[in-house]
Amino acid sequence: MTKLNQGKTALFQKLPLPADNSFIISRYESPHFETPWHFHEEYELVYCERGFGSKFIGNNFSAYQEGEIAFIGKNVPHLFKADDSFYQMGADIKPSSIVLQFLEGCLGRDFFSIPEMTEVRNLFAYAQNGLMVLGETRATIKSILFEMLESGKVGRLKGLIEILGILSESKELQPLSVHQISGINSKDSMKMNRVLEYALQHYKDDISIGIAADLANLSESAFCRYFKSRTQKSFLGFIIEMRLNEGRRLLKETNLSVLEICYESGFKNLSNFNRLFRKQFNESPLEYRRGLQ
Repeated sequence: MTKLNQGKTALFQKLPLPADNSFIISRYESPHFETPWHFHEEYELVYCERGFGSKFIGNNFSAYQEGEIAFIGKNVPHLFKADDSFYQMGADIKPSSIVLQFLEGCLGRDFFSIPEMTEVRNLFAYAQNGLMVLGETRATIKSILFEMLESGKVGRLKGLIEILGILSESKELQPLSVHQISGINSKDSMKMNRVLEYALQHYKDDISIGIAADLANLSESAFCRYFKSRTQKSFLGFIIEMRLNEGRRLLKETNLSVLEICYESGFKNLSNFNRLFRKQFNESPLEYRRGLQ
């Protein structure tokens, strides 16, 4: 999640590093988090301070909620898209996030090569799948991030090293991607962004592979191979995953019946929704809702 000048297109990003800093920590506010599908050489820690919506990290699509923290490896493509309904709740309230971004060489070319950094190097490798930070680890890192925003240079540096140390020792990290996915080039990023934007807007509808292929300037057969090579998923399988995640969100956040949620999520019949939900989450929609209660 990075700040772009208005009108720019998704591509490999060279993040603007202030002249008197070796890494970036900042709070960003935006109605939608307009930054498209993108990747960069920096590692990125994202704390979702306010708002909710959808996130793509590597080949994982899922909802994000307030309070979540994700740690993203270098060159892992990602996209956060805030839900419009949050911004509509109040004109003066915008989705916001605190973002920490740093290059592997930000503290010197060989700093992370010293023996004391062995576990941190392992963390960097693990982050290539994208990681969710959970439990007490999340609460501790949230507190450090707020302190860093108010600190001077030495305090921010201390916070960065402390966060990396905590993450490298934590058992509360959950990988997002099954396969490691890396960004390729700006042209590919623009192509994937058009497809993902189409998927986000229409996954509840009768979505068309033909339209998605046209957006990527490919034939349908070439597009199916292209999408599978970039995400390790078929396009229709990816759409089903989006619908299932929406169904799970509605089960958690609304009182709609399972039948209503089935149709609201984009499925055409209840038995298909139940079967696919169980296959994805190892429980039925009703079992999931009862577990929440």
